Amino acid sequence: MSRVSLRHGLTLRVGVWMLVLSVLVSMASYRLALMFGDEAYDEWLLDSARTLAQFVKVQDGAVRFDPSSRTLSALVFDAHDRVLFRISDDREGWVAGQAHLADQAFQGQGLVRYQNLVVDGQAMRAVELTAAEVNPGSLVRIVVAETLNKRNRLASRMLGTVMLVSGLLTLLTLLALRDAIRRGLRPLQLWTDAVRSRRAGDLTPLPAAQVAEELDAFTDAINGLLARLQLAMQSQQRFIGDAAHQLRTPLTALQLELTHALRETEPLRHQQALTQVKLAIDRMARLTHQLLTLARAEPGALADGHFDRLDWRKLAHGVCMRQIDGLLRSDLDLAFEGDEPVWVRGDALLLEEQVHNLLDNARRYAGAGAQVLVKVSHETGGPCLCVEDNGPGVPEAELPRLTTRFHRPAGSPPGGSGLGLAIVDEISRLHRGQLTAEAVAPHGLRLRITLPAAEVPAAAPAQG
Repeated sequence: MSRVSLRHGLTLRVGVWMLVLSVLVSMASYRLALMFGDEAYDEWLLDSARTLAQFVKVQDGAVRFDPSSRTLSALVFDAHDRVLFRISDDREGWVAGQAHLADQAFQGQGLVRYQNLVVDGQAMRAVELTAAEVNPGSLVRIVVAETLNKRNRLASRMLGTVMLVSGLLTLLTLLALRDAIRRGLRPLQLWTDAVRSRRAGDLTPLPAAQVAEELDAFTDAINGLLARLQLAMQSQQRFIGDAAHQLRTPLTALQLELTHALRETEPLRHQQALTQVKLAIDRMARLTHQLLTLARAEPGALADGHFDRLDWRKLAHGVCMRQIDGLLRSDLDLAFEGDEPVWVRGDALLLEEQVHNLLDNARRYAGAGAQVLVKVSHETGGPCLCVEDNGPGVPEAELPRLTTRFHRPAGSPPGGSGLGLAIVDEISRLHRGQLTAEAVAPHGLRLRITLPAAEVPAAAPAQG
């Protein structure tokens, strides 16, 4: 499919409308000019009829027309048209002039009437003047007619002139419009040159000071896209850096364990070495899973349009039921509170991973014999999920740093990666929510997540 440039397309569209408008204006101007020309020539005909009326007299009781030959010649002379006249009286009939003009019937009422006639095969314009004061008791009618040569010539010249002027104006307008479009589209060319000259990875916003007001929305949309691309690129770079840094150590350890297992010939030590290899693989698998979850929870990785309406209470209760055996083996007592549905909008897998990480954090740091409470409810700030334990807790100075990636408080048990709460925080922010950590008196930790509320679904109709 052939493409047409924006400049040529706009010029063509406006040019077509200008041409149509020029034709309409030319026709209207031609009609107006012709009307005014006809009025002028009609006035000349009427003046000629009035002049002839001055030579109509009543002598000896009869109507007479008695101009001098020179005067009559001047009245009927025309270099371009044939002029005819007829004078008649209601009682006496024809008085002077061309008698066959009597065959023409004038329409309308009044002392002055105009009519288009055909005389001797020629189209003519005629005026009939009724003079009641010449012969008392009778009406004297004076008809003057002329051919249409001057009128047609005037109309042709008018039409040609109007078309020429309209054409020149249309051409000048199109040239001015083309230049205006070129100047108006210049910012787009500046943008193109600016983007082409950028280095790879340069996603700084386009300048908005050089564009017209009508292009502000387009500029904002492009800059918004660049901002999202920059955020995605930063997230990708951070993920690659985190993955490269965190996977290097377990891969090295796995390599050493495999080497050690291959060297062992005694079955018992060989089995112990393979067990250590499996533990290393499990740690690396969990770390890889957490890194991938963290990448999926990065801002911009998942659009709000992919979120579903979910019952947060039901979702959290399902995770707790799946984790209860592991928590019991770790000698933890799990309790759950929440009786009514709590509706939020989000990604089910990420919200489940969030609850899983909170429970795993409690299992690792609360210690054997601790009690863990999971509560989902509606609070003043909106839907809330709270995981609270009565373990040793965290020092006040460490609370702000709990969501820092790969940060582990002093004295933490081995085996963790420092990503659990960082993932919880990223998922909360992705869902436009917030994670807060609070110390519980006399000891313990409370992790609270608040999310925006979703609309409550309509109740299903009762079955009859």
